[in-house]
Amino acid sequence: MQMPMSLDAARTRSRIAAALALAAAATVAGCYSTSGGFMPHTDGGFTYESTSMLPTTVTVLNVCERSAAHPDGTPFFIMEIPPGKQLTFNFDEDGGDDPVARPARMMYSLWKKGTQTGSLDNVLSCPGRGCRNIVVSYRPAPEQAKPDESYRLQVGSDAPGPVAQPRAPRGERHNPDT
Repeated sequence: MQMPMSLDAARTRSRIAAALALAAAATVAGCYSTSGGFMPHTDGGFTYESTSMLPTTVTVLNVCERSAAHPDGTPFFIMEIPPGKQLTFNFDEDGGDDPVARPARMMYSLWKKGTQTGSLDNVLSCPGRGCRNIVVSYRPAPEQAKPDESYRLQVGSDAPGPVAQPRAPRGERHNPDT
């Protein structure tokens, strides 16, 4: 037969549960999720995917700066998303480099299509919420995906394929650290 839990024990368990939930939220906060993550909200980010049959271009306009050349607004960000990739971005209304013209920040990354979480590594100062307009357009299809050439940037024994600068055999190297 179980003894009923005392009021102090119940409060302690409740505090521990709240502390664990707070710790979990703090851990997740350093990472970006395209679906809104642990605590989704209406000011969430944007994700646009590009395929061979629907090659996508995303343009973000500053509608507060219009000219004869740009009657709909001056573009401050244009990304032709390669097929098989996705552009994910989010806006932070603070932290821009100019408190009047560019008070906000846009954080963005180009990932493999279908990526759900990651770090938005690129930052761009941008106009405030009332001056931004996202325009999505599509290039002529079909557009073939380009092969991933990131291996060309890797040199050494951990490179997965051919490298840009072949290395000499171990016995012929001058510096033993290489």
